[in-house]
Amino acid sequence: MLPTVNRVKQRVQEGKTVLGFVCRTLSPVIVEIIGQSGFDFVWIDMEHTGADFMSVEALCRSADATGIESLVRVPDKNPSNVLRALEVGAGIVNVPQISDRAEVEALVRAAKYAPGGERGYCASSRGARYGFLGDARTTFASANERTMTMVQIESSRGVTNAPDICAVSGLDAVFVGLADLSQSLGITGQLDHPSLLEAALKVVRTSRAAGKASAMIVETPEDASKWVAEGVQILACGVDVLTFGRTLRRITDEFKAFRT
Repeated sequence: MLPTVNRVKQRVQEGKTVLGFVCRTLSPVIVEIIGQSGFDFVWIDMEHTGADFMSVEALCRSADATGIESLVRVPDKNPSNVLRALEVGAGIVNVPQISDRAEVEALVRAAKYAPGGERGYCASSRGARYGFLGDARTTFASANERTMTMVQIESSRGVTNAPDICAVSGLDAVFVGLADLSQSLGITGQLDHPSLLEAALKVVRTSRAAGKASAMIVETPEDASKWVAEGVQILACGVDVLTFGRTLRRITDEFKAFRT
């Protein structure tokens, strides 16, 4: 049976931390492995892959099969992409490159049914559990409760506008994109630069003060510990492609003596 409760949203509301992993291979098998490995969610990336919504639906189905939430990062700020991600079964929809309040309000309108938004209704979509949630009124209420909305702040303008962004009703979480933010701040790729860390901390603390969860991609437990201490609750702990590359390089190093 398809889940009707967003387990990530529930844990975050309880003040707990959740762990996820980024899938850029677009492989249902990898999503199942991520789920079997004990993560809370899989991050399905449409922004930096060639994913279409048919492939995203298959990935969401694999996530449901292993009991983890599907976080879908849509490719852009187009409200129709927000709707389509939710219709194929995303539990969390993440919109990149958000810089002001109006863009967040557009996300909420697309992601929530009335009275919180203007999401288009289809009783037979996968997001509506193929009609098994009940009548329209029940479906509206259930979907609004289950859906989790996230935005990415990854520009100096977004940091400046963080208080307005985080004040929007219906927004659940804010992700800080460190790499793109470093470009915007003129310190491209310097991910340990004090100015970058200061900007990221401003966003994290602002979101926390507004009652929103914050999210980060971390590479080590030490990074995770630092951000959790600041209040970050949603951690993406790695990327499948990068992990495969590191693992394969380690294996080739271990066996290179046998290469003749």
